[in-house]
Amino acid sequence: MTMGGKRVAWVTGGGTGIGEAGAEALAADGWTVVVSGRRKAPLDAVVEKIKKAGGEAEAITLDVSVAADVEKAADQILAKHGRIDLQVNSAGINVPKRRWADMELDGWNQLVDINLNGVLYCMRAVLPAMRKQKDGCIINVSSWAAVTCRKCRARPTPPPSMRCWR
Repeated sequence: MTMGGKRVAWVTGGGTGIGEAGAEALAADGWTVVVSGRRKAPLDAVVEKIKKAGGEAEAITLDVSVAADVEKAADQILAKHGRIDLQVNSAGINVPKRRWADMELDGWNQLVDINLNGVLYCMRAVLPAMRKQKDGCIINVSSWAAVTCRKCRARPTPPPSMRCWR
């Protein structure tokens, strides 16, 4: 997974949370890291933090739910670095109103566009390059939030008798 020792990782959702932590860990391990996300300020803060620690990083503002923009981001990374060795799909949102009675379809559709379609768009954008270089790895980050019952707080998945479908 190297080209003269250079390893390039693309971390979506890299401005906060798990994506940020992953980007920092990869940079500390010597990877060149490209972080992407919808908000420029958090991305720039992560890049600054990585560079301050001696790592190599850059940011691309990106909404993974827009397939054409994902393709452009992958092309930009490949044009600059010549490869993508690792992709970490960490971009994701949650539905603010989670109770069945309160859930709005717009929120659900946005969740699907980012958390599901965005992952697909990102994988489709990097797979041709990874196949060409005959190497690469894709990590898809997910959450246990969907299988946690608020009422009983059971994890990972409670038995059917414990599930709460209010």
